[in-house]
Amino acid sequence: MNKLIAIAVAVVLPTLVNAQAKYSITGRIPKTNTATAAVMSYPPDDKGGEYKADTAKIVNGKFEFKGTIRRPQMAELNLIVPRPAAETGRRNQSNENQGMKNVALFYLDGKIDITFDTAGIAAYAGGGKEQKAWEFYSNEAANRSKAQKEPAAGMEFFEVLVSDMVKRYPDSYVSVDLMDLFTQSSIQPKLVEPMYNALSKRMQQSEKVLAWKPKLDQAKLAVSGNVTAPDFTLNDTEGKPISLASYRGGYVLVDFWASWCVPCRAENPNVLAAYEKFKDKNFKILGISLDEKKDLWLKAIAEDKLPWKQVCDFKASRSEVTKAYNISSIPANVLVDPNGKIVGKDLRGKDLHDRLAELIK
Repeated sequence: MNKLIAIAVAVVLPTLVNAQAKYSITGRIPKTNTATAAVMSYPPDDKGGEYKADTAKIVNGKFEFKGTIRRPQMAELNLIVPRPAAETGRRNQSNENQGMKNVALFYLDGKIDITFDTAGIAAYAGGGKEQKAWEFYSNEAANRSKAQKEPAAGMEFFEVLVSDMVKRYPDSYVSVDLMDLFTQSSIQPKLVEPMYNALSKRMQQSEKVLAWKPKLDQAKLAVSGNVTAPDFTLNDTEGKPISLASYRGGYVLVDFWASWCVPCRAENPNVLAAYEKFKDKNFKILGISLDEKKDLWLKAIAEDKLPWKQVCDFKASRSEVTKAYNISSIPANVLVDPNGKIVGKDLRGKDLHDRLAELIK
C-alpha cells in the first residue's frame, strides 16, 4: 500500500508544482476611440522581478490576449492612443487628471471580456474566482470610501478593508496580494498575524506568503518583551550626551524622524497627543533625528513644539543607531519597557495610543 501511495504522489506532484492558470482576454473599444494597440503588463511570478508586457493590435475595435501564467496575477491594460507631436505637451499636462481613462485593472484568471465606453472607462464580464474577488474588493473600497465623511487616505481605512477582505476570501491570491500593503516593509504583528491566521492553508503555503512569513516571525519576537533594546549615547540639542540606559525604569518611545521627512512631521501631532496623555504615567519619549543640518533640526523641533529630549549625530542613515535598530525608513519608533525590553515597534496613529493604554495602567 505504501508503495502505491508513493507512486501516486510521484505522478501527481509534478502536476501540482507546474500548474498554470490559463487566461483569455478579449476587448472592445467604441468607434470614437482612436487607440491602435493595447499593452498589458503584469508580474510573471511572485519573485518581485520586472513586469512582463504584452502588446496586441486593435483591429476593427477589438483586441485579444491569450496565455498561461503560474498563478492568477493582477494585470494593468493601457490603450495606446497616438497623438500628433504638437499635442504631446498638452497631453502630458492633462494626464494627471485622466484617472482610469483607457485603463483596465483585472486578474489574469479565465476568460474575461473588457468593454471600454465612450469615456474610456472599462467594464468587465466573466473571469474566474480571483477576478470575482478583485471586483468585490474594488466595489467595496469605492462604497466604503463614499460612506466616509472624510477622504479615505489614511492607512487605517485599508487596514480594516484588507482585513475584512482576507476573512471573506481566505483562499484567494487577491487577499495575499492586498496584504503587500503591510508585508513588504516593516511588519506589524498585531495587524498581519490575524490576517495570516485567517488565510487558507493553501495560501499560507503560497510563494509570496512563504517569502514574508520569516519577517512576521522576527517582528513577533522583536516586540515580545524578550529582546533588549540596544543601548546608545548621542548628544542632545545642547550638545550634552544622552543615553537610552538613563531612561531605564520607565516606558520610553524611541522615535526616529527628521525635519525633511513629511510623513514624520505629519505624525508628530499624534505622538505629541500620546505624550500629553501618558507623560504623567511613567512614560517618556526620546527623539532621534536623521538630520544632517543642525539648524533645520532645531527649527523643526520648535515648529512642531516637541517638548521631549531630542538627540542627533548628523549622520542620517549612516548612524550606528539606525543600524542597531535596523531602521530602513522613517517615521519609525520602538517602545521600550521599564526593563529595557522592546514591547512595540512602528506604532503610529491609533496603534500608538492603544499599545500605551494596554501597557500603562
